Amino acid sequence: MRRFNLLLCLLAFFLPAQSQQMKKVLFFGNSYTNVNNLPGLFAQVAKSQGDSVVYDQSTPGGFTFQMHTQNPVTPVLIAETDWDYVVLQEQSQLPSWPPDSVQNLVYPYADTLNHWVKAHDSCSTTLFYMTWGRRTGDLENCPWYPTVCTYDGMQGRLRESYLEMGRMFTAQVSPVGIAWQHTREIFPAIGLYAADGSHPSICGSYLAACTFYGVIFQKSPVGAWYPAPIPSDTAQILQQIAWHTVFDSISVWYIDTTKVHAGFTAEYLGGGTFRFTNTSLNATRYAWDFGDQGSSTDTDPVHTYAAPGSYLVTLTAGRQCDTSSFARQQTVVSIDCQLLPGEPVLYPNPSTGIVYVNPAWLKLHSPANFTVTDQQGNLILKGTLGKGNPCLSLSAFAKGVYHVRIETSNEVFMEGLVLGR
Repeated sequence: MRRFNLLLCLLAFFLPAQSQQMKKVLFFGNSYTNVNNLPGLFAQVAKSQGDSVVYDQSTPGGFTFQMHTQNPVTPVLIAETDWDYVVLQEQSQLPSWPPDSVQNLVYPYADTLNHWVKAHDSCSTTLFYMTWGRRTGDLENCPWYPTVCTYDGMQGRLRESYLEMGRMFTAQVSPVGIAWQHTREIFPAIGLYAADGSHPSICGSYLAACTFYGVIFQKSPVGAWYPAPIPSDTAQILQQIAWHTVFDSISVWYIDTTKVHAGFTAEYLGGGTFRFTNTSLNATRYAWDFGDQGSSTDTDPVHTYAAPGSYLVTLTAGRQCDTSSFARQQTVVSIDCQLLPGEPVLYPNPSTGIVYVNPAWLKLHSPANFTVTDQQGNLILKGTLGKGNPCLSLSAFAKGVYHVRIETSNEVFMEGLVLGR
């Protein structure tokens, strides 16, 4: 397991931290998807990692892509909502057949389904579900196509066909079959197959669910929920193999890693004013909601609140079809600052909460950065002073002695401040 642990450390360093997500996923397939309720397992894995899934499925036993195109349920489900992902799983044997057979029996119907998905919502992602070779190969079709006589031969053809569909239809591929291959090679004692050597056991379905979580949410499933029948050490192995399989060859599966991730930091400037710094990744447009009916489309806006209070600030960042939102609470303690004349740099001192900065001094030295610390040296307030922000609001702090430091490009001013009630 050492190579998996190393991979996890590297990916934790390179991949950005991501907030909770909700995805809407529609599954088309057959018993390979329906057995053990793969969509439900996937949703449980996501939920345990702080994410959520809305899903639906059409998975009649033995169904092919052609059958799905002829099923009146198919277009109805596609039109049900704006799906983030539509998963397409072909009958287990067809994609492993000779290339000319796959060309005639699989690709045209995959094309039709993909077209329907995009016609309904151009922002939906088609995700092909690469399945696995049978435990001892496809003995049924072995006599006329020797390539599938072994597991390795069948798995190789499944890989080729599903990757070709991803390339042809500008779609993504969930490499479940490759995760199975890695498990068989490294941990052959883990039983992925049901008794028939074809359908998945609960371990096989769970491995598929973890792989889908890695592809769709682009997060690690390590530490996720697992079904009670699976031992904890086995679950951890399957989680790590799924994560390794997806992210070790992420470009091979045509997975888009340039997803938008919204984020921002905020600096309180005083006087009810915040400067917001955008930290979003891969975004080209921004929509800010400041929680007081104010808004902006600037990259790094400055916003002033008219009254004290706690405001939920939300940034929605986007690029083409992709969007991401991030929110945080910002608190305005007081904005009751009125400019008063006076000779000292700070006045009044002692103060009951509002401390003014001499406007003549501030005009000479603006802008100026300030910090306020308590007697133990703990920072309790910092910000920037300017013509629009000529005072410090300390109304929320306990009475006592504080230390004020105001620093400009050419001067440092320090003074003790007594705060009383």
